[in-house]
Amino acid sequence: MALQEISVMFTHRPSAFSAAVLLLTLVLCRGKSHLVCPSRVVAMMGDDVVLPCQLKLAVDTNTETVNWIKPGLDPNVVHLHFDGRLVFENQNPSYHFRTRVFVDELIKGNVSLKIFKVKLSDEGTYRCSIPWIREEASIVLTVGSASTPVIKVMSIVSSRVVLQCESAGWYPEPELLWLDGEGKLLSAGPTETLRGPDDLYTVSSRVTVEKRHSNNITCRVQQRNTNQSRETHIHVPGKSHLVCPSQVVAMMGDDVVLPCQLKLAVDTNAETVNWIKPGLDPNVVHLHFDGQLVFENQNPSYHFRTRVFVDELIKGNVSLKIFKVKLSDEGAYRCSIPWIREEASIVLTVGSASTPVIKVISNVSSRVVLQCESAGWYPEPELLWLDGEGKLLSAGPTETLRGPDDLYTVSSRVTVEKRHSNNITCRVQQRNTNQSRETHKHVPGEDISDSTLPICVNVQAAFLVCIIVMLITWKLKQKQSDHRTDRQKKI
Repeated sequence: MALQEISVMFTHRPSAFSAAVLLLTLVLCRGKSHLVCPSRVVAMMGDDVVLPCQLKLAVDTNTETVNWIKPGLDPNVVHLHFDGRLVFENQNPSYHFRTRVFVDELIKGNVSLKIFKVKLSDEGTYRCSIPWIREEASIVLTVGSASTPVIKVMSIVSSRVVLQCESAGWYPEPELLWLDGEGKLLSAGPTETLRGPDDLYTVSSRVTVEKRHSNNITCRVQQRNTNQSRETHIHVPGKSHLVCPSQVVAMMGDDVVLPCQLKLAVDTNAETVNWIKPGLDPNVVHLHFDGQLVFENQNPSYHFRTRVFVDELIKGNVSLKIFKVKLSDEGAYRCSIPWIREEASIVLTVGSASTPVIKVISNVSSRVVLQCESAGWYPEPELLWLDGEGKLLSAGPTETLRGPDDLYTVSSRVTVEKRHSNNITCRVQQRNTNQSRETHKHVPGEDISDSTLPICVNVQAAFLVCIIVMLITWKLKQKQSDHRTDRQKKI
């Protein structure tokens, strides 16, 4: 149809304006492709993805048909936009409430499709068609899945360490590589691949490396089609692996952690980690085997009072936590990991402390006798008397009593002068547990009971003075009266 014919149609039939514009568009763009889409899009499982498609010639498709299908699917309709809305009737159920087009962008020719929470089943070819201009284009959606690999130490013999790397939840099937500290490929065992019922792949491989300084090993899992790569690093040291402090102090009733760490991060969750207390019968404090606590041989005094940090075992943390520490918990503990022939010991020191109490025993003349007592200590503490300047006072001997609960009570007496600003301190301390408690006492210069007498004396003296003054006054008045009487008689 010529342009002149279109002009005549518009002149005689204005209602045909829309059709004329459409025909004019087709004439002007004849021989050119309007719908442009990339050939391939990659999305990760669980993410949202946009299948981008754009009409080169911006056309308002909001009231027209935009159809997205997936050939081979039954029904094959993924998203049908018609007359300004989504048509649900023929949409495949697996895409219900998971698709949308950008309605506000349709006027600009953007007919892209967004799919929410991508599944592996979404992978495949998608076709976008716009029937009224007889345009269509296809996009291949590749769905991927990836996870970070985990390295485990399988055995340590002599100067060699056998490492295993495993990574689950991959799609498509990935490859696994071992790299040394310089990024060079290591010769390793074959990669084992398993595909689960969810269609995701699990890959694993082992490598044997030498124990030496700065031996950094990397396990890398990658998938080239999805351009995904994940890696984990491990350092293989050349020295002893199990590191624990020599001593830990805990206060009675508190919780305590006996810290032990493998220098080489080893997943010990499924292996044996044994904590014992030599001399105890049975000597097992906590036995972790095959991912769980074994109760059978555990000493009854530790039942439901111990734990290891299961989530940290994969990092080589084999520390033991003891709840509500008792005095009987004091002693040496040994941690052993049989499968790598490593063990280390820790001495637990248990302490107990309480605040001392000062009492006035006697208060005679210018001296005061004070007594300080403090109960519930362990180990045996020392008691000190200090003056206001923090200097040691000469005091009586410290009396020590040990009760049936093995706790110590200490007491001592001191005699101090009563004077202004005489501040006395009783301090009880235990150096092994680094515990110290103290109480302060102020000894005044004069006692209330002693000051009563001077007050009374002062009152009596004042009373006598008043009597004397009154008598003198009375005498003077009496003399004046007598003098007046004599003068009157003479007159």
